[in-house]
Amino acid sequence: MRLLFPALAAVALLLAAPGDARASEGVKRLGVEAGFAGVSGSNGSFPGFGGAVSGRYDLTDAWALAANVTGTNNQVAAKGGRSWVVSEAVGILYSLDVIQIVPYVGAFVGAYEIAGGGVAQAELKVGGQIALGVGWIVSRDLVLGLELREHVLPADFLASPSNPTPFYTTTFVKAEYAWGWF
Repeated sequence: MRLLFPALAAVALLLAAPGDARASEGVKRLGVEAGFAGVSGSNGSFPGFGGAVSGRYDLTDAWALAANVTGTNNQVAAKGGRSWVVSEAVGILYSLDVIQIVPYVGAFVGAYEIAGGGVAQAELKVGGQIALGVGWIVSRDLVLGLELREHVLPADFLASPSNPTPFYTTTFVKAEYAWGWF
């Protein structure tokens, strides 16, 4: 939670960048997401729930810089209640330009904070995300989509390779407001 303000500030700076007047270059998006989060393995249980705030700045028709703040609620420890997993991540997206329906992939790196429930003390970790999604450009102002992210906590995996809990998945529906078109 202590990283929430810097992450939101990074999203705000990303979105404040001036726009360009060609195709989708310079288009900015701010979105909200909600859905399911799953943790597997001997210590975790599926399913959980979560949500996110995301921002994006289109560099070209295909490439975009993006940032997100995600919070999920899962059973991550063998004993105790459900814990909150909050991540703040920045990354790059590659979109296939197919006019109104736009599939994309992305890679992110960020900080994860795990607290509450069966976690005795808040833990801060470094992790990564691989995103697969599809956006439907309803209008120049509204984009709806579906996104699947695989989250990886490499230090947890190296400490215990046989335990798959360093991996979890989020499946979110999202709505984005877009502006900055030519």
